[in-house]
Amino acid sequence: MLSAGKLKSNLYFNKNLGNLIEVMKLAATLQFNQFRLKQGPSDEFTRYFDNLFGILLSAGIESRLLKPDEDLPALLILISSDEGFLGELNNLLVDKLISTKRRGDIIACVGDQGVNYLRELGIEFTFFESPGDKIDSDSSGALRDYAMAQYAGKKAGRVYIVYPKFINIISQQAVAEALLPLPGDSYTGRRHIPNLLIEPDFDSVMAGWMKIWLEFKFYQVLWSSRLSELAARIMHLEGSVQELKKINNRMDIEYFKYRHALSDKTIRELTATRLINRENDDG
Repeated sequence: MLSAGKLKSNLYFNKNLGNLIEVMKLAATLQFNQFRLKQGPSDEFTRYFDNLFGILLSAGIESRLLKPDEDLPALLILISSDEGFLGELNNLLVDKLISTKRRGDIIACVGDQGVNYLRELGIEFTFFESPGDKIDSDSSGALRDYAMAQYAGKKAGRVYIVYPKFINIISQQAVAEALLPLPGDSYTGRRHIPNLLIEPDFDSVMAGWMKIWLEFKFYQVLWSSRLSELAARIMHLEGSVQELKKINNRMDIEYFKYRHALSDKTIRELTATRLINRENDDG
């Protein structure tokens, strides 16, 4: 059993730690709200681009972009973070990567936390720095160029991206989303336009569409991942605050019982002393 002094010392330490975690949670919440105020991916842009893909489908895409090459390994790109307090989320992402990965697949990793996991598992990978809050065309363009080079160079027959999909502040989902080959009719319906003129030629237009679509897709994924990271950190810190409060409540009760027992003992000793003194006086 701890002494009263040790109990009191632990109580002070836990309360100071709780205050520190509260400040960290406040800072994480502020960072989350500031990030949400920035210009995010446009849903309207996605809709227009999907419609354009439907028009290109109607013009007759019969290329490798729609047909997976099962003989080639897949490229799996893992989106993780550079920052801490995200252990549970990173675990889910690595589990999703492992469950999707087949023998011989190529792995790429964004963020230092994913690197630590992959090294512990002995998995080879290509590293990309996490953009953090600075998500721009450079960060999404680098992933696009790498994915297109692997796919066009016939080093990978499929391209997947594993990332934390943002649902809301209390819910994030680890998903493995297929990027290439394109999903075809399951992605969007064909939109036939009579006498459609494509300039300069179909392959050039399709290559341009692919380049912009992939960059925007990576931008969406990085945006959703960053929101998920910030939200997960807030919830992790909130969980720590609540757990610390439970521990402090138990210690408060234990300290109260200890002091109460000590007070009872003192009263009993004083009473006994008075009785002894009275008996001595009567004798």
